[in-house]
Amino acid sequence: MFNHKKTDIVVLGAGPVGLTAAHALAKKKMDYVLLDREQRTNTHSYALALHPETLELLDSLGLADQVLERSLQLPRIRIYEDDHEKAALDYSMLPLKYPFLTVISQGELEHILVDSLPKKPLWNHRVRFIEDGGSALNVSVDRLMEGMTGYAVAHIEMQIDKILDYEANYLIGADGHESVARHIAGIEFPEVTPSADYAVFEFKTDADLPNEMRIIIKDQKTHVFWPLPNGHCRWSFQVDPGDAPADSLNKDHHLIQFGDHGYAQLDREHLDHFLTENAPWFKGSIEDLNWRMLVKFEHRLANSFGRDRIWLAGDSAHMTPQAGILSMNVGMREAIDLAEILSDYHTDTERQSALADYNMHRLAEWEHLLDLDHHISAVDKTARWVIYHRSSLIGNIPASGETLTELLAQLHLIDAA
Repeated sequence: MFNHKKTDIVVLGAGPVGLTAAHALAKKKMDYVLLDREQRTNTHSYALALHPETLELLDSLGLADQVLERSLQLPRIRIYEDDHEKAALDYSMLPLKYPFLTVISQGELEHILVDSLPKKPLWNHRVRFIEDGGSALNVSVDRLMEGMTGYAVAHIEMQIDKILDYEANYLIGADGHESVARHIAGIEFPEVTPSADYAVFEFKTDADLPNEMRIIIKDQKTHVFWPLPNGHCRWSFQVDPGDAPADSLNKDHHLIQFGDHGYAQLDREHLDHFLTENAPWFKGSIEDLNWRMLVKFEHRLANSFGRDRIWLAGDSAHMTPQAGILSMNVGMREAIDLAEILSDYHTDTERQSALADYNMHRLAEWEHLLDLDHHISAVDKTARWVIYHRSSLIGNIPASGETLTELLAQLHLIDAA
């Protein structure tokens, strides 16, 4: 009896998307519970920047000032072919409240979201199963705790402390690309474009870093540079298909050290080679090289954003090219949309009608964002170069909605839809 709980909404996943959903529900004074199987927020992840619209969203939650205090603001993107600049995207020219990209680590963003949330996430809570009982969902959850195991060598494993049963009206699945919610709902998650493998390095440098993000296209590969706060930078160099392990996209909750059995592409010699070959303009030291990963970025889109009482937002519904950081940014807006639907409508009939519209609009938006509907066309020579390299650029531009339309216009591209 004590382990059986009731709530209106279960939010699954306490990353930026799930935390945003929880903030929106708390603001509406809704009854919810936020569950995450991990012990804490991410120590490191691949998402590192907020779109202008996302900062406005956080402003509506009263969090923009905290984010700005801990971040770096980038007013532009430059696009290179080899060592030659081909195009520039200038956010400062757009009629936005925050006309820049806001660079902040996902871990830092999550700390801000957690610290300001009145009802904290329940960490170490792993969903065992979800059943649709018709009038409600039955969500069985393992509450985990650390336990000692092993005979010759003792080590710590997470063990089940208690099994909790939640009865909920709806579930928001913000539980990442391996989403339990999506799997339970029976929603397919097909690949929409081929995956891309990257060697990612983050380090401190004494270089005079340009205050802009850079995309470098060379030999049919796409490389990405981000300046970070406090003299750090991140480089993502595209490598050959198959170089990254298949499960490499799992969030890095524990920093990975690479020793004798690490990957050759991640050693200092390869980093020097990557920089010399692809960014000869970079002149500076390489210090505190404390994060380096081989990552396979898959590009997938769910064929539905929900079913019955289970609805998706963020990585659980889409995986996109890495530089655009679309899944997190658009996913946070999706979380707000779902929270508002479940807050503003009270009967199942009203909620289901609004959720059906949510599904229709989200699928159309993502077809557009990833140009799966081929709505982008060129108007001059510069734009034809961009179209030729569309596979390197579509999804890698950190923008959505009207901002993306305005930036495409700066590339002399038009929206033919």
